[in-house]
Parts: sequence; C-alpha cells; structure tokens
Amino acid sequence: MIKVTVKRSGFFPLYYCVLEDIIPETLFWKDTREHKFKYMLTPGVLFEKKGAKRIIFPLFRKEFSFEYGIEYIPRGEHRFEQVQVKIGDLIGLVRKEKCFAVHTNMTAYPVERNISIHKEAQSFEEGVAPSFNRLVNNTTVVSGVREYAPGDRVSWIDWKASARKNEMMTKEFEQEKSHDMLITLDTTYKQPFNWLTFEGAIETTFALVNELRKEASQLVFTSLGARRYTFQVQHNSLSQEKIRHHLTKLRPSEGNYAELLKAEVGRMPQGFILLSVTSTVTEELFLILSQLKQRCPRIIVFVVKPKKSITDEEQKWFKFLTSNGIVVNLVTENKLLNKSIEVNA
Repeated sequence: MIKVTVKRSGFFPLYYCVLEDIIPETLFWKDTREHKFKYMLTPGVLFEKKGAKRIIFPLFRKEFSFEYGIEYIPRGEHRFEQVQVKIGDLIGLVRKEKCFAVHTNMTAYPVERNISIHKEAQSFEEGVAPSFNRLVNNTTVVSGVREYAPGDRVSWIDWKASARKNEMMTKEFEQEKSHDMLITLDTTYKQPFNWLTFEGAIETTFALVNELRKEASQLVFTSLGARRYTFQVQHNSLSQEKIRHHLTKLRPSEGNYAELLKAEVGRMPQGFILLSVTSTVTEELFLILSQLKQRCPRIIVFVVKPKKSITDEEQKWFKFLTSNGIVVNLVTENKLLNKSIEVNA
C-alpha cells in the first residue's frame, strides 16, 4: 500500500485539491509470477499504464492524504519522483498547479523458482549425457585440507589438522580441485526486446545459483553486458543476498554476448563446467560455444525463448551443438509456466 501525504502551513481554506502520484513506467508491466509466461510470444499484453489520482476537499485541514495499491509488481527498483498537486477555490477564481519532487523507492525481488536438474539426462536431440552428479558429488577422494567455510559439513572437518593449526580445517576433495563451475547470464539484448524472455533468464539463473551452491564447492556467477559483474558464490545467506540484490537491479544493455562469453571463459582455468543462460540466439554464439568445448569438459546452455519463435535454422544449430557434446536446454513457456523448472545437465 502506498500513501501520499500533503502538509501545508497556510490557513487559507482549500475547496478542492487533486493529488496525482506519478507512477514510474517500470511499474506498467504486470508480473503475475509464473502465469505471465503464457504471454511469452506477446509480452505487450502485460503492459498497462497506471495512474493514482484522488480529489480531496481539505477546507481548513493542514494535513491530508490518500492511499492506493499496485498489483502484480514487476522485478526491479522503482523510483517515485513526482507528485502533482492542483488546487482551487469554490467559485473557480483561483486555480494553481505544481509538481513536487519526491524520492521514494520500491523494490521487488526476482521470483524464486525451484529447478529440477536431471543429472543423467538426454541431450537436446538424442544420446545420453555423462552423469553430472558424479562431477559435483564425488567426495570420496581426499586430496588435502583447507580452512573451514560456512556451509561445510561437520563430517568433513579434519580434527587432527585443526588441532595442529589451532583453527578449524576441513577436508578438500578431488572434485573441489578439478570441477569448478561458472554460471554466466546474458544481459544484452537485440530489437525487438522481449521483456518476458529476459525475466525468464533472470529467474532461471537465480534458480540455478540457489540449487548448485548446495553442491558445488567452487561456483562463480557472472552477468555479462555493458558492464561485467562477478560473484564468488559461498555456502551462506549473505552470498545469496548479494546475488539476489544484483539480479533485482539488473537491466538489459547493449553488447555482444558471444564475445563477452569468450573473454570470460579465457579468465577461468581449464577444466571447469560452464552453464550459460541466454535469451538471444546468434550464429556467432553457437560457433564460440563449440570452440569453448576445448577448454570446458562440460557445457550446458539454457536458451529462453517462446516455442513458436524458434526457427528451423536455430533448430539445426541446436543439433550441431548437441553433436559436439554440448547440452542444450530450450526453456520455453511450457517449462516456465510450472513452479519448478525442469532442465538437463
């Protein structure tokens, strides 16, 4: 509920006062959670201009106000910056109008979704993928010790090493050294921009981060666009909150995701698992993904698009990536309409 309050110092009676809170355009989109994705092919249906205007008869009152609510608030930071006030007298001789600057923010976090990862799943067309589960859960081979980190299991603590160093130490497993993970999110766009595919990519990414941080020992999340933001994902709520805050503010920007992804992978050591989330499909991206297979033993791509917008040419490229051992997940409205997103790895 939003409340607009006017305080005045004069004693002159006001016959009427029209208050209008100027609602930011970012609130014109209606976010009906997972139900919004049934309009993925026609996102303009969810765009609706909103207004908040009331007429009040304050007379001698020095303070008066009105309240209103907004339904289906979309993800993001929404800034209220102006309130328009119109006043007049009983016979219409006096009429005044003025806009007052205000500074009020409203924040709506991304919709949190569950994600179901089929770890011994079929690829896009055919052929069984190697077990993803073995890459992240093999904690049977101890390769060393390291400092204890929040989220580590108590059974992993090396009590002898902890006593020698006088600080909590935990066992380091072979999996932790050789199977790091990188999640990248494409925040670039091309015209015509589809608001729902971008929101689908945000929600898919957030679900992946929340799910994989429970299993992977080394997990990095990076959003790529006009600016690069990277986060070392830890096993604690503070790390999750930083990423949630970042995804809340994220807006699409200009850039070449294919080139940005290539540069990002070049910063990483060889042998990590790459998970790429995008809603923009280009031939250049397909070619670079096939080249990156030399550095990454496992590449999983999540393409967020309306089902009917996928062209025959894109279908051919998906098959090409699959034949090169890259797992392709088409995240269409059919998947996003469910509370839990099902994907292959």
